[in-house]
Amino acid sequence: MDFQDAVAYLNSFINYEKKKNIVYDEDHYNLESFRALAGLFDRPHDAVPCFHVTGTKGKGSVVEFLKNMLMAQGFRVGTFTSPHLYNVRERIRIDDEWISEEDFAILVEKIRPATSGREKRYRTFFELITLMSFLYFREKQVDWAVYEVGMGGRLDSTNIIRPRCAVINTVSLDHTETLGPTLQHIAREKAGIVKPGVPVVIGPQQEGIAAYLEELALEAGGEPILFGKDFRTEGPYLIMGGEKFGPVKLAMRGEHQIRNCACAFQALLSAGVASGEKRSLVGAMEKTLLGGRIEERMFKGRLIVLDVGHTVESVQSLYNALKERYPEKELVSVVSYSQGKNLAGMLTLDQKWCRKVILTENSSFRSARVDDLRQAAREREGLMEEKDLESALESAIASAKPSDLIVIHGSFYLIGDLYEIMEKYQNQQ
Repeated sequence: MDFQDAVAYLNSFINYEKKKNIVYDEDHYNLESFRALAGLFDRPHDAVPCFHVTGTKGKGSVVEFLKNMLMAQGFRVGTFTSPHLYNVRERIRIDDEWISEEDFAILVEKIRPATSGREKRYRTFFELITLMSFLYFREKQVDWAVYEVGMGGRLDSTNIIRPRCAVINTVSLDHTETLGPTLQHIAREKAGIVKPGVPVVIGPQQEGIAAYLEELALEAGGEPILFGKDFRTEGPYLIMGGEKFGPVKLAMRGEHQIRNCACAFQALLSAGVASGEKRSLVGAMEKTLLGGRIEERMFKGRLIVLDVGHTVESVQSLYNALKERYPEKELVSVVSYSQGKNLAGMLTLDQKWCRKVILTENSSFRSARVDDLRQAAREREGLMEEKDLESALESAIASAKPSDLIVIHGSFYLIGDLYEIMEKYQNQQ
């Protein structure tokens, strides 16, 4: 089996990332069944001490901050994240290296006997790749692993682990058709990762949600540590108990990242793995970068900014960061969001902050159609439409003044599509 065969095998399983009308219940997301499958491989999820990170916003950044602080102490660190932007191998990494094509194929070959035949009807793409990460980190004898929840938390495949510390970062309205219509519904699903006796860092929340998460954590026997109460930020400074660190100068843009940074630092402290000089750990976070998070790239001689923000709060954070960094520039934005999101709320912000907004679609079946985006927009002035990203990008470059900043943001799939376009262009040069 080669890498392409391995990917084809995984793709032959049900993939809730690519499926409409998901039934979200214990039958379709059966943790006990998945735990039994992992048991056939001698419980690899118990082999490595780990962190568990959920939340609607910022969980990918928290994972990256944690990884870099652990690496700064000399640890080998496995990370499991989703979705991938460009290549499925991105999901499983050790330190800064993706899993190789060869190792990926070997792992699929290893799990195939236990997942084929009748068993196949009960398994999902996400379960299998989660199991592969467990096996890979055990085989490579990493010192620590950091697992990002795929969706929700309570029924997520990663939730069979018992972490040294969990993080519930900011909760906002997303996946409402699956996780529930209110912040309280979504918070309850996120709090499903809390384990008895395990510290859980609760990141910045909207009013009333932090207290609700604290209550849920205590009910589950966890040990909640709250942003704003037990640790906090003051401008560029981290206030961790009685210690103050900073000013922190992060490579990742946006004031929201200093809060993500604080959550990661607190998780490390709560797990008892902040050895040595703590200020050197802050230095490791300062150097952290993550693709698709207010990422600056050059394309055809133009500076463009890429961002995967796809909630109202994330879009507002994006524009706040851009106006702080580029106060004199006008913005031309290319946007593509997924169905089921707050399209009107996000497009209101796009039109407020941008001189021109170009609506487009991405490669996912979940992509909102251009017609849907147009209908959700409250104003028609300054709107353009292009069915595909490549055309939208060309329109943005053609219509932008030399002093304008081009921003491309929305769905993870949109940024993945953009990476492919940029690589294709680079290969032609």
